[in-house]
Amino acid sequence: MIELSFSAADTGGADRGPHGTMDFATADLYDLTYEAFRGPCTFRIEGADFSGPGPVLDLALGLFTAAGELAEARRARYSAVGGAGEYHFERRGDTVRIRRERDGRGTVDYAEFAQAARAFLGEVVRGLGERFPELRRNPEIRRLREAAAGV
Repeated sequence: MIELSFSAADTGGADRGPHGTMDFATADLYDLTYEAFRGPCTFRIEGADFSGPGPVLDLALGLFTAAGELAEARRARYSAVGGAGEYHFERRGDTVRIRRERDGRGTVDYAEFAQAARAFLGEVVRGLGERFPELRRNPEIRRLREAAAGV
């Protein structure tokens, strides 16, 4: 069982960079994942709870990317920006082991992980787009929305 969620309302005013001027419609993916949209995230799997504050869009993209890599490889890694942690994924057959330093490890079915990661990316992109409408015009966000939809 995997649980992934966040609250767009809890991303605050969204950090628009060091000078408060980031244009979400034209920002690049680095700025959107690193500089903006920090908030509380729920990430639980059987045996471990990785929940806590961090970069919301970065987590969603990191999990989605890891799931894609595990379709082809046995291992994947995701380092959350801003020191929010490093995750290690290991696929053994239909099972994925996930661990983060100092937070233990847990396991989840690969198909469930891949589906949940795709759904979570879609949920984050939709939720942030509703809260910050200018994001809907961003080409990187449109690309992520299409990836989450499987287009």
